[in-house]
Amino acid sequence: MSAQVVELDLETGVYTRGAFERELAFAVQVARRAAQPCSLLVVDVDDFQALRDVRGDLAADSCVEALAERISAESSGAGPIGRLGADTFALLLPGWALPRACALADRLRSAARADQCVSATVSVGVAALRPAEPWGNLLEAAESACTRAKQAGRDRSVHRR
Repeated sequence: MSAQVVELDLETGVYTRGAFERELAFAVQVARRAAQPCSLLVVDVDDFQALRDVRGDLAADSCVEALAERISAESSGAGPIGRLGADTFALLLPGWALPRACALADRLRSAARADQCVSATVSVGVAALRPAEPWGNLLEAAESACTRAKQAGRDRSVHRR
């Protein structure tokens, strides 16, 4: 009997990047076969290094942990969450079209700003699956949208053009 190993980030309890990418790849296959929408959010803490420099490692770590909890709470378990980097998370939204995902991105951004445990603003990139698009392109599109949100002044959400 073989046991399946679930790869979770020890600090936040969400999927590691590798495990999340496997979930994303599978979800894209399922969405494509069922002709269903699928969206992805990439959430990144604004000025994370400054937060770490000014408030210290413990405060920065607490911010990341609180953000993972906030993403889970705001999404009501809609899909898996993965930690893509030190201060970056992704939320997979199977069955969600772009307008609904954008609305969640804005709610999440507002909730993070209001959450005293997060104590930081976030930028959010949103992308919806396009026909015949590989999962890697969807992830790249959401990450690129997040980068554009930061370049546009941070504390905002941007969706793929």
